[in-house]
Amino acid sequence: MTISLDGPRGFIAVDLGGQSGRVLLGTFTGSGLVLDEAHRFVNRPAIVDGLLCWDTGRLFDETLTGLASAVSIAASRGATVEGIGVDSWGVDYGLVGREGDLVAPVRHHRAGEARHVAMGHDRVPADEAYSRTGIIESTINTCFQLVRDVELDLLSSEPTVLLTADLWTFWLTGTRAAERTLASTTGMLDWGTGDWAFDLLERWGIPTTTMPRLVSAGSPAGQTTDAVSERIGLSVPVFHVASHDTASAFAAVVSADEPVAVISCGTWALVGCRTSEPVLTDEAMAAGFTNEEGIDGSVVFVRNLSGTWLLEECLREWASEDGTQDVSALRSRLLADAGAIAAASSVVTIDPGAPELIDPGGMPQRIAGIHRRLTGDDRSVSRPEIVRLILESLAASFASTITTAGRLTARPCTEVRMIGGGSRIDLLVALTERAVALPVRIGHAEATSIGSIAIQSVAAGVFATLDDARRQA
Repeated sequence: MTISLDGPRGFIAVDLGGQSGRVLLGTFTGSGLVLDEAHRFVNRPAIVDGLLCWDTGRLFDETLTGLASAVSIAASRGATVEGIGVDSWGVDYGLVGREGDLVAPVRHHRAGEARHVAMGHDRVPADEAYSRTGIIESTINTCFQLVRDVELDLLSSEPTVLLTADLWTFWLTGTRAAERTLASTTGMLDWGTGDWAFDLLERWGIPTTTMPRLVSAGSPAGQTTDAVSERIGLSVPVFHVASHDTASAFAAVVSADEPVAVISCGTWALVGCRTSEPVLTDEAMAAGFTNEEGIDGSVVFVRNLSGTWLLEECLREWASEDGTQDVSALRSRLLADAGAIAAASSVVTIDPGAPELIDPGGMPQRIAGIHRRLTGDDRSVSRPEIVRLILESLAASFASTITTAGRLTARPCTEVRMIGGGSRIDLLVALTERAVALPVRIGHAEATSIGSIAIQSVAAGVFATLDDARRQA
């Protein structure tokens, strides 16, 4: 299908990932969508007062650099820029004071502590919380991070809790709001009421006044502020997209009525399917599945698994040992060597999400230690063998999760669509297809940004429905 446009129409997607951020310009022409990467930047956490935090000041400055570049690219094409949307990982947040300042640095979810989960459970039992919010317990959960903030007396001044993408939208426009797909990752959104679970917040000791109003994907957030407009060279409308990167990615590749599994593999891997109703059973909770809101009120029913984190951590350490900064060349060489290892008839795999593999540092040694315990083989494990073990283990965890999702939703999947950075690792794709025993189709590497752009284009009136926009992308 072609569309009739009064000239090319552009939308900018800001995609904030755990290891990198990117700003893409999507331009709809009469024949489809053209993507331009305007800027890509590294996301390195920072240590602030001994705590692992996000370097939000630098990341937002990089975002503005990307937006200015995207505006320039659009101008060179004669395209109007009609929207900006921001997506990010879930759970992490900034505490924004009444004057717009951050009350404290934005902490990294990997700095979460198990004792705050225990404190939360003392006040709200885990099964009760799951039956209401559909979120599996984890130290990274926003609700438990806020329990920590109560303990540190960071909430007494009643700052606004803004999750990462919502914080960016606030800095772009001055609007304080919580987009629903991102809010659903917090463990504080009630599936029954569609609102914050205010009674659970009170029992956790979290002031309900700290929670912003909820808005849906596609809602307008407002124009860029004067300062932002001057920096990027244009005043642009900003939209709340499906601000959780997983929701935007799923929206780009599958509709809620398709029996298709999705593997969104980046630093983390989100594996599961879209459904029309949440699955809030004890069995789903025991299996580690989380229910997050998708576009148009659908459910993203997934397990949060380790993704390329283990591989990237190993590569970082090996590059340091070798005294090289060319991690890309090291990665290519080791992936080739790992691919050359003959597949064993019986593959020993590790749990990529094991608690001892959560924290950074010493990853190759820890993985080798787990392998020795499982196999009883005390020989040293080579770098290619560790890479192969990581990828075999990821594929096995993907397969197990897809099978379980089909059983819990009573709708077995007939196909797998793989997106994200992990989908560009040919060996991981091949091992996944073998493990799941289903066809694996590779989605666009920038599926998250495409989802964001599609949602903006519907909100701006370029398309009537998301399906129409998806077909053009």
